Amino acid sequence: VDKLFPAKQAAQLKAAVGKSMWQAVHIPTTVSRTCDGGTTSRWSAMQIGMSFIGAYKMCAGEAAVADLAFAAKHAGVIQMADILPARRARGPNEPGGIKFGHFADMVQSDRKYPNDPIRASLEIVAAGTMLFDQIWLGSYMSGGVGFTQYATAAYTDNI
Repeated sequence: VDKLFPAKQAAQLKAAVGKSMWQAVHIPTTVSRTCDGGTTSRWSAMQIGMSFIGAYKMCAGEAAVADLAFAAKHAGVIQMADILPARRARGPNEPGGIKFGHFADMVQSDRKYPNDPIRASLEIVAAGTMLFDQIWLGSYMSGGVGFTQYATAAYTDNI
């Protein structure tokens, strides 16, 4: 943490995490694009289960079930997004519900460009264009010809 973040951010992060252990969920883009946020939660459960079994060299059978059930009962889960209005939501943790400030923390361009807030902001906007326009809004409105024309401005304009 000390190597990856400025001193002030590293101290805040270490204070927030404490002695907890977290696992980042790595999920293929195609799964995120074609499925809802609930799929990400199920994918996470599978990864955590397999990493637990692999770390303790266990068989994927009854011996692991009790330990995994205990771990799942006491696990803390951080969702990346707030729930969308009911008429728009497809599942929990949809990309459309990500707050811009949270997204800025995920992109971490202020870590890469700490002395250039304009460049850091532009990197966040560019990543947001990819996530919100291409992935979330693209899957939400897929099939609509108008979306392609709408999104073209974001990719052909000079930000």
